[in-house]
Amino acid sequence: MLGNEFIEDLFTLFRIKESEDALKYIKLYKAQRIEVIGIDRVLQLFNEIENITENKFTIYYKNTEGKEVAEVAVSNDYYQHRRFVDDEGIYRKIEDIDNQIKYEMSEEVTDYYIVWLYKKMFEKYPIRLRTEMTQRMHALLSNRSNMRYIRYESDEGKEITLLNIMRKAVNCTSLKVTKQQGSKINLDEAIDSFSYTYMCNMDSPIKMYSLEEIIGIPNRRQKARNNDFEAPKRKYNSNLIDYYNLAVSSEDPFISFISYYHIIEYYFDEVYREQQINTLRNSITSPRFSYKDDKQLFNIIDKIIKDNKLVRENGSGNEQQSLNYVLNKYIYDCDEFKQRLTHEELIFYQNNNVSFSTGDVIIWDKDKDKILKAISNRIYKTRNALIHSKSSKKDVTYHPYLHKTELEKEISLIKTVAEYIIENDSVHLG
Repeated sequence: MLGNEFIEDLFTLFRIKESEDALKYIKLYKAQRIEVIGIDRVLQLFNEIENITENKFTIYYKNTEGKEVAEVAVSNDYYQHRRFVDDEGIYRKIEDIDNQIKYEMSEEVTDYYIVWLYKKMFEKYPIRLRTEMTQRMHALLSNRSNMRYIRYESDEGKEITLLNIMRKAVNCTSLKVTKQQGSKINLDEAIDSFSYTYMCNMDSPIKMYSLEEIIGIPNRRQKARNNDFEAPKRKYNSNLIDYYNLAVSSEDPFISFISYYHIIEYYFDEVYREQQINTLRNSITSPRFSYKDDKQLFNIIDKIIKDNKLVRENGSGNEQQSLNYVLNKYIYDCDEFKQRLTHEELIFYQNNNVSFSTGDVIIWDKDKDKILKAISNRIYKTRNALIHSKSSKKDVTYHPYLHKTELEKEISLIKTVAEYIIENDSVHLG
């Protein structure tokens, strides 16, 4: 992205118009005109941040005193952060004299960070694309900026800087870590140390894991709602409903995914034992079975021995095999299953595996067994990446910053599976 393109995108986002003399830019609010100034300053900052080092949502630069600074967006929960301010309502600064480093969390985000944040937003959600997420994000920021101008309704010709418009629209809070000259502290390690210390003492989250969180875009993973539903006619398992409620209510895809998985695994042991009993029963009741046939008997014994190798001491079976059994028991019709997913979701699951778990793609035109096997593999591998955090398996481990957006795309699939289990395990009311 070039600097002029960046300015044009800002003008489009905030509906800034050019006046007849081409020297002033006007922000329109109803019939009022508010002169927007400081455009060259934003362009200058944009050019300067091209040389700034970045890592995740942290940028690194030198302040006016030549000291190294790392700045990262943090949670801006007012009710939590107000406990971290002094009597005058100003965020406290913490200084480590021994290690010559200073920590400062405040809403006074630097100009560098504001411009960098918008640059990242335009790169991820190009303003010329008319996707649902792009439209939501741009509408939200534009509406927030408009609220800024209500106070100017009776003041014709009031000036406002472009940076001020940008700052008020995102309402960001950041942590700035500054090294004194001569300090050997690693800035990334200092950020992690402060984050943990803050969370331990404040009992409140601080880290942000997505651009959407920083800007304040509401999480809307849900599909279109159906407000015109009838009174329920079936009775559902209350334990499963509790897990479902937690999954639906959580804004964290990690919690949602695991809660939906709890619904799936609820019947693992029962279905596994049921499957083994049915396998044995079918064998010995077959019209071709003869208890005098040693070979047939040995085959049954051999199968039982092999199956028992997968059974734990408490009688529960191999988890992935149990998952396969559950899917085959509760999902009767794959065509009906596919109808609950959007066309975009079907295409996504067929063309993309899960990068952080190597979860399988799902080829929807295969037969039922292969479809359910692929669904099982995709869900189980993703579950393992979420649950296990082993240093020896970093390539198949979930990292919130890197993978949160990708995990959100997996919610619809596991949610649909969980709903099938809840509904097909239900009974009529009365």
